[in-house]
Amino acid sequence: MDQIQTGKFIAELRKEKSLTQAQLGELVGVTNKTVSRWENGNYMPDLAVLQSLCAALDVSINEMISGRRLDEADFRRQADNNLLLSLDQAQRMRREYKLIDFFTGAGTGLLVGALIAPDSTRRSVVIAVSLIMIAIGQVTQWRFGKQLMGLLDKAR
Repeated sequence: MDQIQTGKFIAELRKEKSLTQAQLGELVGVTNKTVSRWENGNYMPDLAVLQSLCAALDVSINEMISGRRLDEADFRRQADNNLLLSLDQAQRMRREYKLIDFFTGAGTGLLVGALIAPDSTRRSVVIAVSLIMIAIGQVTQWRFGKQLMGLLDKAR
């Protein structure tokens, strides 16, 4: 998905319909500044308004995501490509979420086990390792949340 290309496509379609940014924004429930941000390639339309935007501009969602009009063959090929990209991104996010669960869960389990064990050097090492695992899990979770927020911002 190319934000710049999609933005230019939105501007082109809006002008074909002889609409101002404010008029298009009113049709889909956003401000003219939001439409401007889309057209400049700063943001992508939010999923909540994508369907109404496509309806207002008489294009398919697949064409909007592709940033151009598609003939029948291109439409099918691009639909497959968009689906594969979405599935790949979802798979990467699931793997990262499992990694977060592993580090925080295993780290917490080790910590609880070590805290009830008798004092020893081994106990201190296990506590240190478990705290490091929990920290890795938390940092990964923070990055995961940041990545999700970035995706949401791009969608807007």
